Amino acid sequence: MSDLAFIDATHKAKSLSSLSNETKLLIYGAYKASTAGSVTADRPGRFDPVGRAKYDAWEAANKRYPTKEEAKKAYISLVDGLTDDNDNKDNKDNKKTTDNGTDETSSSSPTTASSTTASSTRLSQLEATVASLRAELALASQRSSCAPSSREQQHPAVVKSGYLNKWRDRSIGWSGSKWSLRYVTLTADGRLLYAGRHTEAARATLSLKRCAVKDDGVKRSRGEEFHVFSVYRRPDGSPGEGGKESAQEDDEDRIVPLMRFSTAARADKDSWMSYLSEGCASFDPRPAADRPKGTLAPIYFGDSISPSMAMYSKRASKPKAAHSKNKSVTSFQPSRPMHRSSKPSYLSEGGGNQNYRGLLNLAAIVLIVSNFRLIYDTMKKNGILVTVPSASDFLEAPLRDFPAHSGTLLLNVFVVAAWGIEKLLSRGVLGESVGTFLHLSNAFVALVVPGVVVWAFRPTPGASAGLLMCGTILWMKLISYYHANSDYRVGGELSKLSSPLVTDLAEDEVSKTYPENVTLKNIYYFWFAPTLTYQIAFPKAPHGVRLSYVFGVLVRMSISAALIVFLVKQTVSPTVDRLVANLQAGRLDPLEAAESLVKLAIPNTYIWLLVFYFYFHLFMNLLAELLCFGDRVFYKDWWNCTEIGSYWRLWNLPVHMWMVRHLYMPAIRSNIPPTGANLIVFLFSAVLHEYLISVPFHMVRFWAFFGMLGQIPLVYATKYLDRKFKGSSVGNVIFWLSFCVLGQPCAILLYSIDYAQLSEGAGAATDVSSGAEAMLEVGVGGGEL
Repeated sequence: MSDLAFIDATHKAKSLSSLSNETKLLIYGAYKASTAGSVTADRPGRFDPVGRAKYDAWEAANKRYPTKEEAKKAYISLVDGLTDDNDNKDNKDNKKTTDNGTDETSSSSPTTASSTTASSTRLSQLEATVASLRAELALASQRSSCAPSSREQQHPAVVKSGYLNKWRDRSIGWSGSKWSLRYVTLTADGRLLYAGRHTEAARATLSLKRCAVKDDGVKRSRGEEFHVFSVYRRPDGSPGEGGKESAQEDDEDRIVPLMRFSTAARADKDSWMSYLSEGCASFDPRPAADRPKGTLAPIYFGDSISPSMAMYSKRASKPKAAHSKNKSVTSFQPSRPMHRSSKPSYLSEGGGNQNYRGLLNLAAIVLIVSNFRLIYDTMKKNGILVTVPSASDFLEAPLRDFPAHSGTLLLNVFVVAAWGIEKLLSRGVLGESVGTFLHLSNAFVALVVPGVVVWAFRPTPGASAGLLMCGTILWMKLISYYHANSDYRVGGELSKLSSPLVTDLAEDEVSKTYPENVTLKNIYYFWFAPTLTYQIAFPKAPHGVRLSYVFGVLVRMSISAALIVFLVKQTVSPTVDRLVANLQAGRLDPLEAAESLVKLAIPNTYIWLLVFYFYFHLFMNLLAELLCFGDRVFYKDWWNCTEIGSYWRLWNLPVHMWMVRHLYMPAIRSNIPPTGANLIVFLFSAVLHEYLISVPFHMVRFWAFFGMLGQIPLVYATKYLDRKFKGSSVGNVIFWLSFCVLGQPCAILLYSIDYAQLSEGAGAATDVSSGAEAMLEVGVGGGEL
């Protein structure tokens, strides 16, 4: 092959235009295989999809063309064919522009006709080559990008669709069925797609080129029969490469399993296999009885399988009895090669999709055993500290905490007052300035009165914290009620635009506008609803109240509450009591304080996560179910956040939405820069946390206030690290350390020591124990706001 022809092809390639990404990758792979030979660098990471696509194209070209000379021939043929294709398109365009009455095309010479015929033949050969290359890159292109291609976006015609049971590798999770129901679609262009439901977008797409479908027999489970069939990637030697004409000659040890399905109806299975066989390159007509015997293999099924992983999945999944009949035991000679190709180590970066499920199971076992030993040591040293409440406790508690309970009932006054003020404003009886003053005054009194009740009558810290939480939540809701209705009232047309933006409304709320929403029923629904931001109407759940769901939530709430009480009584209180006793006796040293901090870190993390699960997931979903509240996204995956700022945006969505709508955006509209608006939000949150923690203990120490402000440098530091080391876990580690190892345990120790000093001389041990418990309740519960 002349190098001049190759250089000429490279110049032609630069002039090609209007090429799809897939064609560009084919050209790139052939070029790299021609000039650089085999792939030498490592495959780029998942955050470089372009680099991964180029790498996969280069790797596929290496497999297709073992030598540089073959790659050059393919590159020249590919570029020349694309150049002729462009020239043919230009000729067609020129013919359209010429006069139809001329005889230029009809009077073409025989030489021109023969040239055209040769060009067409060459173009047909080129198209066959390109189609084969595209099939070679089918799986590689799926690995390199999650975005659908332009071809997939054209919505080809659907040949067959329906629900099937799809095999699910258990490496995806620690539990669950191996079979999961999926909505499967077969398109006219030979692609197999599946999704969780028929209303969802496709989760994965499989090209059926160079694939085959086979009958896997019947699987019996729990007295039922399921008819199983699968789609697999054919090995080298399939039609067009090795001369084999049927998939039944495929080597069972060399096929790459892709997807396996099952259905309860034999007719449905036969129908699917019939349609799939048309889309596949070939079809294995042998029934399950005529092929090698064996159980359903626990093979690895994925959206794409790398060549290195294909061997591991097949070797690990094939039962011994599943070998071909044509192979006998004696055919395994002592000289049989055991090392047939170069492969990376399983744990190496190029080793494919590693499965760490066993290591995760080991980590879970070690975690459970180590924490069980910690609890056992505590129980052995201090005994069982959890006691069952007696009848006298239930009788004395309402009397002891009567001020807190009566203060909670008193909050109804402020709800009715807010409704009355808004009613007068809607009728024009009150002016805007007077109505605004009355609304804000009513909300301010609703916030202050619970604090006055707690400070004056001194109920228990737990009851005091509950009253303050209710008062603070009501204050935030009254602010939102006034602010939103003010927009509805002053905006005019704005109230008519709100309902169309909300879906899943009740029939009587679809056309509701201001002031039709100003009713006692409406404001009381808003008071009890699991949200802090008011609007005329909320999305409603279509299924209504499900009693079985409510019962299940109540059971889980009881279990979670019991675990919280057990951990507080058995692990946190003894550590805090011992630390305070040593402090009062003058025996506390820095090492002992550090040891107490470490001892508190693990149980505090468990309690924090349990309180989050109890409040955000169980309690708020219970309220939503009882009120048919439709929007139940109360949190997002804050545990994956790589910066502190993301945690505050994802941990508590009701409060985040309130802050954005009623604090941050008003500050921005007042020409305050975003940095200043963020500072205002943090200052507001710091004051609120200090109020919720200090008032129940009747002491103001500002530990929570400075703890909140101390997170501002962490916000900017973790944001910088997240940008500097994209995709790393550095920010997530800092987040967990700052909250679980340093932040909350330090706050518990500091407030408990101050509370012990405040209670010194009047039953300090008892007060400190109850103070530590209340500190956890208020500290973690206060974090919800």
